[in-house]
Parts: sequence; structure tokens; C-alpha cells
Amino acid sequence: MTALLQGGCRCGVARYEVDLSNSFTLNCHCIDCQKHLGAPYSVFTIVQANQFKWLSKPNGNIAFSDLATRSFCDKCGTYLKWEGKNESDKAEFNAMTLDNSIEVTVDAEIFTRSRLNWIKALDNVPQYEAGRNIPASKPV
Repeated sequence: MTALLQGGCRCGVARYEVDLSNSFTLNCHCIDCQKHLGAPYSVFTIVQANQFKWLSKPNGNIAFSDLATRSFCDKCGTYLKWEGKNESDKAEFNAMTLDNSIEVTVDAEIFTRSRLNWIKALDNVPQYEAGRNIPASKPV
């Protein structure tokens, strides 16, 4: 059974389709996400690469390190996807760009060592001071 959804940037230029089957969603409290999004944390979902398809790919790309690039719409600035240079088998996208982000459930919170003191930990969700910590039981 697939959980096929669509999403895209604020202005609609960049669009994608994703199958959320066996997905894993993280709240990331790292400094990079805070600065990049201008928000207290990011919410991103990880799926197998073949479960994510661009319908209209964004033109913007930026790299803050040699580990990954981030894809964004060069028209409206919406950050859409993190692309790890050593993780081509996975697709990691900004879950808040889904047309219906209510379909996403957070599975873990990472880099909690830099969580803002006025943001509370989610109940019954694993908390990790650093790292990605995706359980081996998850196929992503």
C-alpha cells in the first residue's frame, strides 16, 4: 500500500510527488537548520530515493559543507530537499512543504543539545543530542 502525496514550494514553481510508505520523520534542532530556515527547528522526512520524484525541479542549490546540498526554489526561496552526497539511496525533504503535512508523524528529535529552551520535547518520541539515529528496523 502506498501513501502517495504531493508537495512543493510556496509559489508553485517546484513540485514533487512522494510515497510516504515506510518513511521516517525527524525534528532537527541543529544550528544549521535553525539558521537556514530562520525557525527553531526543521521537520524533514526520509524515504527511499525511488519514492521521491520531482514533477518540476527547483533551480536553486546551496551547500553549507561538502556533505550535502540543499535544493530550494529560486523564485520564492522555499527550502525543499536535503541531498547528502553519500546518501543517494535516500531522499530527505522538508515535510512542511507537503500539500497536506498533517499526514506526517514525527518519529524522533535530533540535535536536541541545541534545542531552544522554550521548545519542549515531544512526548513519547525518542530524543537524541546529536546525529540522525534512524533505527535499523526502519527501511529508509
